[in-house]
Amino acid sequence: MPNMPDDLQGTASLRNGAPDAAALERGLRTEPDNLTATQELAALLFRTGRAAEAEAHARNSLRLAPENARSHTLMALVLTDTHRPQAAEFHYRRALALALPDAATVANLAWSLKLQGRLDEARRAYRRAAALHPAIALTWHGWAQTEDAARDLSSAQRLLERARRLDPNHRGADTLAAALLARQGAGAEALAVLDAAATRHGGLEPDALLEKGRILDRLGRHGEAFAAFAAGKALLRQAGRRYAEDEAVDLIARLAAFFVAPRLRLMPRPDKPAAGPQPVFIAGAPRSGTTLVEQILSCHPAVAAGDELPSLGAVVMALPQTLGSPLAYPEALSELWMGDQRDGLERLRDDYLRHARKLVPAKPGHTLFTDKMPFNETHLGLIALLFPSAPVVHVLRHPLDVVLSMMGTNLTHGFHCANDLETAARHVLRVFDLVEHYRREMPLRYLPLRYEDLVREPEPAVRRLLGFLGLGFDRRCLRFEENRRYARTPSHAQVAEKLYNRSIDRHRSYMAHLKPVIPILEPVIDGLGYSL
Repeated sequence: MPNMPDDLQGTASLRNGAPDAAALERGLRTEPDNLTATQELAALLFRTGRAAEAEAHARNSLRLAPENARSHTLMALVLTDTHRPQAAEFHYRRALALALPDAATVANLAWSLKLQGRLDEARRAYRRAAALHPAIALTWHGWAQTEDAARDLSSAQRLLERARRLDPNHRGADTLAAALLARQGAGAEALAVLDAAATRHGGLEPDALLEKGRILDRLGRHGEAFAAFAAGKALLRQAGRRYAEDEAVDLIARLAAFFVAPRLRLMPRPDKPAAGPQPVFIAGAPRSGTTLVEQILSCHPAVAAGDELPSLGAVVMALPQTLGSPLAYPEALSELWMGDQRDGLERLRDDYLRHARKLVPAKPGHTLFTDKMPFNETHLGLIALLFPSAPVVHVLRHPLDVVLSMMGTNLTHGFHCANDLETAARHVLRVFDLVEHYRREMPLRYLPLRYEDLVREPEPAVRRLLGFLGLGFDRRCLRFEENRRYARTPSHAQVAEKLYNRSIDRHRSYMAHLKPVIPILEPVIDGLGYSL
């Protein structure tokens, strides 16, 4: 939720005869080095929710003017919006060094620090932003979210009230206010906040509807809860967030065709292990319990938490270029059969580690770090090639509980599959089949860990988990709720609580709503040993 600084607000305006994107693009075709037009187009695309398109123009503005503060601000806004806060921080700091301090840019720097889990630094930056310009509601709202992440709910509420006084129409502030009330057991008050917001605005936005559904779920009003989930997801689909099913089907089919035993026997292996902390891959669908497992592991003095690392995705994207292949991934891995590419896996592995270690706050004593990107299991074949001895912890949960929980959360993972109940179920089935394929075709250091076992009997499950990683048992791992680390995922509030079993078999209260996906998920339910 970065602020758009005033000088960029003006360039992105469509009012008063300002040019639209098409006109700016036409102008740049004739004059590609026009800095003002490049910046104006980047800002306009960003302002209208087209961050991926804005990135190319933001990058070009930096090529044209590497010491221009606006160029750095544009690049930082795009990087923040596309979940790259570490890189965004660099550009916010450059913008501040190149121009007079701007309250919006300082607040945006604070937000990028918050997204990295550096909460004390974020607080200091928010104080500075508020001192520079105390009347920007987004500054107080972002600061409130930082205090929420730090589990200081009273400070979060106080700061949020200031944001709401400055901008009574700020929809995100209403949603956060309701969430804070609900977490303190005031469900009825939370619903009243959202109902008042719906009256003021003529309806709720997707995140507010999903929050309303979660509150209704906790109150036992399951039919109303599911209706709120469905309405929120419908709005997301209308906004273009639909399951890219053809793309998902194509990739999964190609992965299954490529990663087969006869072909894998031809692959070289890294000659020597990499130095330094090594990855633990926590695999599993969103909402299956992966954040809980990471929170438990990060209580151990040997383990650093990496959260949802984009490092494997970065390696996959660059893989054809790294190996000099005209083919796409995974077929580009066939270059490894060439005599001059026999060190290719080491190069890919080292690229992953360089990328990951920039993002993981490892400290002395850490020998392992976690990577819990949802649906990591899609790339188990590549993981096993790059890190043959890396532990893969596959967190399993009743598939109906998984898809139900996915319906209550705004997720982008899995090709946007989570924005409809049936597409979520189809994607879960496809990934389950792919994992079974990998397990048949190649050796994996693989531990299936059931969420239900972890909740019902935590100590035996944690002992088994730590033993699998080659670590000694540490009782702090059973008191994970005392871990002050901010888990940078939608589950951050849940893992700040002690273990509870209210989420086990939650699907039973929603069977009428889940009926359409039961036939889709039956093979997964049976294959994992669950039942209806």
